[in-house]
Amino acid sequence: MTQVLSGNGFAWNFGREDTLADLLLRRAEESPDLNFAIFPDSVTPLAQLRDRALAFARGLIGLGLRPGDKVAILMPNCLDYMVAHFGIQLAGGVGVLLNARARSLDLHHAVALSDASLLITTSDYDDAVNFRATLTETYPELATAETGTDLSLEAAPLLRQIVLFGTGRWRAAIAADDMIGRADGVSDAQLAAARDGQTREDTAVMYFTSGTTSRPKACEISHAALQRSWSIFTRTVALRPGEKVWVPMPFFHSGGIGLMSGLLADGACMASAPHFTADSVLDMVGTHRIEHLYPGFHLLAAPVIENDRFSAKAFAFIRSLVVIGPLGTVRRLAARLPEGTPVLNLYGLSEASGLVTLADAHDPEEIRLTRAGRALPGIEVMIADPSTGEALPTGREGEILFRGGGAFRGYYKAADETAKTIRPDGYIRTGDLGTMDDDGRLAYVGRIKDLIRVGGENVAAAEIESYLSAHPGVANVQVVGKPEDRLGEVPVAFVELRPGMTASEAELIEFLRGKIARYKVPTEVRFVTTWPMSATKIQKFKLRELL
Repeated sequence: MTQVLSGNGFAWNFGREDTLADLLLRRAEESPDLNFAIFPDSVTPLAQLRDRALAFARGLIGLGLRPGDKVAILMPNCLDYMVAHFGIQLAGGVGVLLNARARSLDLHHAVALSDASLLITTSDYDDAVNFRATLTETYPELATAETGTDLSLEAAPLLRQIVLFGTGRWRAAIAADDMIGRADGVSDAQLAAARDGQTREDTAVMYFTSGTTSRPKACEISHAALQRSWSIFTRTVALRPGEKVWVPMPFFHSGGIGLMSGLLADGACMASAPHFTADSVLDMVGTHRIEHLYPGFHLLAAPVIENDRFSAKAFAFIRSLVVIGPLGTVRRLAARLPEGTPVLNLYGLSEASGLVTLADAHDPEEIRLTRAGRALPGIEVMIADPSTGEALPTGREGEILFRGGGAFRGYYKAADETAKTIRPDGYIRTGDLGTMDDDGRLAYVGRIKDLIRVGGENVAAAEIESYLSAHPGVANVQVVGKPEDRLGEVPVAFVELRPGMTASEAELIEFLRGKIARYKVPTEVRFVTTWPMSATKIQKFKLRELL
């Protein structure tokens, strides 16, 4: 039996799919008082979000935005981000979602690649990230630019204007309020005409691959793809209309913008924040009695669930947790949740608009924690030989391929890379290794490039990480290969200890002996307190540079 799985039929009917602009307008008409956007300092109903986004869209059209123009957003998760995002959609534009942690070289690359003609940022979070300073460092010409004149930036020749949210002022940018105030002359007919030709299969947003191994590429994601990929989440966790989901994933990431779309489509609410701290999350979850937690990654889940303030009794209203991470860490998190609360594993990537598989809440816990679930409806998953591309028998390890669902349209201005990734039969190569069991459940093994070749044997870094994470003192672990003359490569573990815990290198190495083959045991352990990060992932190539 070959490992090809179709989630409930490849031609599954997803129901109504709108453009993102029409989705917001329809939902706001149906449920105007639904408190869709929850932030630490505000709760905003759909009708208010719609009205603000419409006003912003008029402002963009007044600035000269044309249908299909690219508009970059450089902000943390906040209400203004939502206003900008939906305003761009209502004006017929394409959102370019920039990494809010990006610095000058990242921005040089992303803004120029995307062909953005406008850029939207904020002054409200200068104490954490001063975007005006970052942009001026990136484009020195901004130091002398004047509001009201088109920009002339050597490194971003198409970028004409910067729009600034917040109370601060900047000579190089037009204030968002001022832009909106000048848009009275933009009629309803002009606003409607701006998206007349827009279809649900057109590109709605572009966001960037994580850049863990190479320069980020811009994924083109359609309106429909975001809804196909994420609406199934609400059904899997049996999310009821009006229930709330904690979403710390950045809005410039597929997990952030995707969940925003899926929750809006299904009439649920999302809670997020500009910056992550465990205490602020616990305050927000407790105050609003947020039923579903979607941290996505254990790095965001563990500080909250393992916090001294968290207890199963105090947070008994929680009904689901979606998280991936080393098995030992996820087991610890599951043990602290209210009894019967499912912890759901998943498999996804940027090129899928987020999700490919998701564990079934009704499966036994051991299966949910060790398998990433079956293919979502409308998606086919194949395990293929990385060299030949042929489907492999059940149980054999190979490259994970998928097609359907939220598949991306391609990499913007990168036809060669797109052709290498999307096969002629529509399957998308992921660069990830996995296996599939007889019941069609996917197990993620690791990145193909994360394989460590030890004396002719392939060793998956994720396997070592899973075992080592079970040590009670280990908060986080990443394993990489180190060049070695005799064996070619040997595994080295980078370990972050849990607060208040101690462990030595010898203790951690001994912990693994007898649990895994000798050649898989790390030859050394390096202790760290911080990690080199992309938007959501640890950058292993930077760890390798430390060896």
